[in-house]
Amino acid sequence: MRTVSIIVPVYNVERYIDKCLRSIINQTLQNIEIIIVNDGSTDGSQNIIDKYASKYNDKIISLRKENGGLADARNYGLRYASGEYVGFVDSDDWIEPDMYEKLYKCAGQKKADIVISDFIFEPDSNVVHTNIAEGTSLNLTSHPSLLLTEASVCNKLFKRSLFTENAIEFPKGKLHEDRLAICKLYYFADNIIYIREGLYHYLKGRGNSITTSVNMKKYNDILISLESIYCFFEEVNYTSQISKDLDTLFVNTYIAFSMKAIRELKSSKEKEKFLNNFRELILSKTSYPLYLDSHNKKYSRKLLLYLLLHKRYHSLKLLMRVKKILRG
Repeated sequence: MRTVSIIVPVYNVERYIDKCLRSIINQTLQNIEIIIVNDGSTDGSQNIIDKYASKYNDKIISLRKENGGLADARNYGLRYASGEYVGFVDSDDWIEPDMYEKLYKCAGQKKADIVISDFIFEPDSNVVHTNIAEGTSLNLTSHPSLLLTEASVCNKLFKRSLFTENAIEFPKGKLHEDRLAICKLYYFADNIIYIREGLYHYLKGRGNSITTSVNMKKYNDILISLESIYCFFEEVNYTSQISKDLDTLFVNTYIAFSMKAIRELKSSKEKEKFLNNFRELILSKTSYPLYLDSHNKKYSRKLLLYLLLHKRYHSLKLLMRVKKILRG
């Protein structure tokens, strides 16, 4: 059995994939398998994959499939994984040479189901640390604030049995695919450990990335994602300890995506429909939303929430203009 299976979904990233694969091949942890899933690329990505697969055929499993999106590619890769643990690297990012050695060593020493590291946001090389205790055994019951940490699977190492024994998959065809999967993985994990060190380089602001484009699906799918998260926790009869942080997660996401929509969406009709739908979701799925967000007591956040819930969208747009002017 391999120690770690690393799954790399690929779709039209010929400008970035060489750096990504080079960083994985050069990992100091030796007994790994690299599962590359070409999700229907139409550029030269496969040529680069073939070059690596030929040279490192003892480590690389090269797979090809029709385009189904990031979630589908990850699910496909998981079917071929044999490692005790599994990690995920997006093909336009790269990792530190000792990332998986450090995560796997920590997992073994602490008998961890999940090990979390920090992101290094590029191109500024800015490390953002997670606001949870380092080196302490955590789980969702004892530390429900885990729900408020970065939802990505890419800065983490997971015991593969979490996926197989609990039938966890990424939601096919949906954006924000990590959010529901992470909630489930946290719920079923008994022991989660955090390492306060930036090990994963995340490239922000890539021009044709879905996260930087103005795409209505990006907005509609966040509503579906939160609805799915709510339904999951209802099914497992979540505790009152989790309830407060789940509410906070919903409100934080509501503020962030509503402000993005006000700033980005050009169609007034689409914008108002999205904002109203999100408002209804928040009012129906949370308790006393005006008094939430105890993890961030800034008055400005409470003001934004108040204006959103009272549909003062024009006032919010004016606030953003003033903020932009003050910033120069």
